[in-house]
Amino acid sequence: MSTVQLANGKSVSYRNWNTTAAGADPLGGAEGLPCNANPFTCFVNPFIVQNNQYTSAGSAVYQAGILEIKKRFSDHFSLLGNYTFSKGFDTTTDFNSDYGPQDPTNLGDDRGLSEFDQRNKVVLAGVIESPWKNPFLSGFQLAPIFTYNSGHPFNLLAGGEVNGNNHTTNERPLGAGRDTGLGPDYVNFDMRLSWQHKVGEKAKLQLTAEGFNIANHTNFASVNNEVGPFFGLTPGFTTFHVQGSSALSPSQPLGFTSVFPKREIQLGLRLTF
Repeated sequence: MSTVQLANGKSVSYRNWNTTAAGADPLGGAEGLPCNANPFTCFVNPFIVQNNQYTSAGSAVYQAGILEIKKRFSDHFSLLGNYTFSKGFDTTTDFNSDYGPQDPTNLGDDRGLSEFDQRNKVVLAGVIESPWKNPFLSGFQLAPIFTYNSGHPFNLLAGGEVNGNNHTTNERPLGAGRDTGLGPDYVNFDMRLSWQHKVGEKAKLQLTAEGFNIANHTNFASVNNEVGPFFGLTPGFTTFHVQGSSALSPSQPLGFTSVFPKREIQLGLRLTF
C-alpha cells in the first residue's frame, strides 16, 4: 500500500500493483509518470495488457418512497401529482470492464451511489376537456405535464494510470470514491392540444399540436468527468463531491459536454375511417 496527502490535508492509501523498480510508484513522484509513459514496464509479463475476469459478486440496494395524488375535479378536469424520494447504492454500473472495480480485491471500496440514483422526482400532469356542447368546440383537450428531477451521480475519472494495473478506463483520482460527482438537475414542461371531430357516420378527424420543453429551458445532459489523476492533490482542492459548471468549456474538467433538445413543436393530423 502507498499513502499520499491530499491538498485538503487528508491522507489516503491506495494499493500499488507495481512491484518492479520502474513501476514502484505509479504516480512517479518527481520523476513523472513512468507507467503512463511506458505501462509495459510495470508488468511481470509485458505481453499481457489486461486480464479481465467477470463475476456476479456485485450488489445493489434501492430505497424509495412515493407520494401520488389523483383527483378528477369535474367531468372536464383531472389532475395528477407524483413525488418520488429515492436512493440507490451499488458496487458496479454494468457488466463491462470499463466499469469494473478499481481494486478487484476490495469490492467494498467501489460501493457508492448508483448511476441511476435520483434523489427527487416531481411530476405534475393535468387533462382539461372542453365543456361546450357545440360540435366544433366540444372536441378540444389540453394536457400539460411538468417534470423535475435532481441530477444523477457521475464517476470522476483519472484518465490515466493510478494504481499500476494498466486498466486506465475505470481509475479514479487518488482518494476519490465512486460516483462522487453530481450531475445537473432536469426541468421540463410539455403540453399537448388536440381536437377531434366526427366526419360522417364512421370517420373521425383528429388534429394535434404538441410542444416539448415549451419554456426552452437549457437542460445539460453530460459532464466532462475526466479530471486527471492529481485532482485531489491540486492546490485549492477541498472535496470530491463536485458538480458541473456552465462557465467551463466542454474540454475542461467538469464542463458540460452536451444538452437535451431545446423547444420542439410537433403538428399532426389523423383521419380514422
